[in-house]
Amino acid sequence: MFSFNKRQYIHTLFGVLTLLIPFAISALLHNDWVGVMGCFGALIFMYYIPVNKDNTMNHLITVVLISTISFPVSAVASRIEWLGILWIAVLAFSVEYIINGNHYIGPGVFFILMINGMITSLHQMSFLYVLTLSIYALCGTYIAFFIAYLENKIYENNKIKITQIKLRNHSLDGNIKALIIGTFSFIAYFIGYNLHLNNYYWILVSALTILQSENITIAKKRQLDYIVAGLVGTTIALIVYSYISSIIILAILAMLFMGLICIYMPKSYLIGNFFTTPIALILFKIVRPDLGTELIETRILAILIGTVIGLLGIWYYDSLNLDD
Repeated sequence: MFSFNKRQYIHTLFGVLTLLIPFAISALLHNDWVGVMGCFGALIFMYYIPVNKDNTMNHLITVVLISTISFPVSAVASRIEWLGILWIAVLAFSVEYIINGNHYIGPGVFFILMINGMITSLHQMSFLYVLTLSIYALCGTYIAFFIAYLENKIYENNKIKITQIKLRNHSLDGNIKALIIGTFSFIAYFIGYNLHLNNYYWILVSALTILQSENITIAKKRQLDYIVAGLVGTTIALIVYSYISSIIILAILAMLFMGLICIYMPKSYLIGNFFTTPIALILFKIVRPDLGTELIETRILAILIGTVIGLLGIWYYDSLNLDD
């Protein structure tokens, strides 16, 4: 059984607020995309991890700065497909390089690449529209940063010390890992694009979940956990898709799942991951209800293909025997 203290419940409440605010702004502006992209950007809140101690706010500001630069660049890269694929690979390498060099604990490249992968995949939309969507996502990121800053001010009160952020990684192992993550991110994104799947960046997301493992043993367990969590998540989403169409109820469910992630993820990677898939699918149902259950089928396929790609990447990394 899991036990939770008051501090964890407060953290969960702050996490729910990161989605509530974009949804509220969306309702006021009568623009569903503001809420959906704002919520995706707000997932950056996951990088607020007090266990980083003195590096907590440095970690968060690093991610926010990367997002500020990368989201608009991804909008530009979405204009040329092959350029977008290369951009995702370079970004994956760069983010892992910086995060590894600073020894930050947390979701690593996952959420940054998820959001950028989504923006870069929007080839069918006009440039100005995609750029606007990237700005909506940035607004969500800034909302999440403000809420995390407020939570930190009330509790840990860690300071932002930008001068302590390292932009160079002197670890050979870390650099090789960053190179492998960049390379296999390219492969995952390339395969997803050429399969012509809706939301093909989900293959990238699934691969990254496994690529961040320390070794092949952990990767195999994480693959199994992620597949189980993904199947449970898609089942939940299928129920939602079948019976719920009200945007208000969908928004409430997304916030509920966000709260469950915030409270369970530190305790159990498997249980926490049950709810990431429903959030993504619910957000897309709000703006693309026409796709129906096709997105659920795509998600399952992406999980299976992406985790295999990630497993191959970690197998290769493990075979290098860098510690020998």
